[in-house]
Amino acid sequence: MPFTFLFLILPKKQCDIAMFRLMKFGANALFILSGIIPKNFHRQKINFSNSYIIIPNHSSYIDAAAIYTSIPTVFKTLGKKEIEKVPIYGIIFKTVCITVDRSSLSARALSFRKMKNELESGLSIVIFPEGTFADAPPPELLPFQDGSFTLAIMQQTDLLPILYLDACNRMHPSRNAEMSMGYSRAVFLPSLAVKNLEKADVQPFKQYTQNYMQRCMDFIRERNAEEVWNFAIEYQKQHVYSRI
Repeated sequence: MPFTFLFLILPKKQCDIAMFRLMKFGANALFILSGIIPKNFHRQKINFSNSYIIIPNHSSYIDAAAIYTSIPTVFKTLGKKEIEKVPIYGIIFKTVCITVDRSSLSARALSFRKMKNELESGLSIVIFPEGTFADAPPPELLPFQDGSFTLAIMQQTDLLPILYLDACNRMHPSRNAEMSMGYSRAVFLPSLAVKNLEKADVQPFKQYTQNYMQRCMDFIRERNAEEVWNFAIEYQKQHVYSRI
């Protein structure tokens, strides 16, 4: 909290950087002290000088820390506006998240404008496209929501998928007070371009992206994470997106 209050007096850009580094330190400290080893695959192949809408799969509360141990550049993520009301933590939450208020159309529009402004300032946005996770991890990704795809097409910002492979093993979604030691693997996939896509593409492109991420996850389960990058490149070549 002392650091948070100090950072809040900084200009917005400096505050964003400082809070990102603080969250990154906290997430890595949590993992180290819990015996969890972050391991990132293919991250070096991503050009992080670009802004992305980053879309990780979501299966456990520990994903909230994994995004900071895996993504190397400053980003903002989405969060429920209700969490702002949590004592003490709500202050931190507002500095690292774009809060989403779904109570009205005008409130949702305001959240979209905030995301648009952050992208235009050069930051990336993290959105979990599944929106939630089940109490028992399902074999397949949950149906994706529209938000990240609507925003990506509106802003012509490429999507960057990440697969977190061990979240349920490190913190089971139904037992969020328990953690186990082991790897926390994050697999970066080749980005998906949205250039020239339009509003009519949201639904088919959303399904295309879900199929892409699911096939890559299935490949990793059958083979390994090291080889999935070449598989993903080949998948994009063989399954070129076209409007349905």
